[in-house]
Amino acid sequence: MDTQALEQFHYRLAQTIFWCAPRADKLNPKTSLRTAELRPHLLEENRSSAVNTVIDARELYGGKDIRKATVPPDLGGGRLLIYFPNNDLACGAAEQETAGFFDVNNVPPWDTWVAYLQDEYNLDSFDTEYLIAWVPPEFVSIANEGIDVNPEQCIMWLSDTSVELAKSLRAENLLR
Repeated sequence: MDTQALEQFHYRLAQTIFWCAPRADKLNPKTSLRTAELRPHLLEENRSSAVNTVIDARELYGGKDIRKATVPPDLGGGRLLIYFPNNDLACGAAEQETAGFFDVNNVPPWDTWVAYLQDEYNLDSFDTEYLIAWVPPEFVSIANEGIDVNPEQCIMWLSDTSVELAKSLRAENLLR
């Protein structure tokens, strides 16, 4: 991953953590990280546009301090999740297991979205297009339960993959 793309990822990750950390409510996994003002539009041009809509709205509603956010040590206790939408069977198991943290399509809450990326190739048996989301510490355990029941493995921890971003973040000791 080139330096400029990695810097942009860090900037977006910092903003995501800044936004989500105070909103994460362990008692409300279905809606606490699905802020209405950030909701992506139903008929976006493509997935990347949907993610950018969320990122732009988060920056708009986050105030001036969100632009100064930095990535905290150890990702603020959270973890990075990867979602491969083209591999999704929408079985609903992860949604049920996580009390709605993942939706019926296994998509993590939109407030947590950091980037939609595409690798030229992928050494894993997964698709080259993927969404990266930051899972707050309050939801790491429940997200892990959703990952465990997801039969198609379209959701997993970024650290368990060999996508380009994972390699770059391992080199920076940012993945655990």
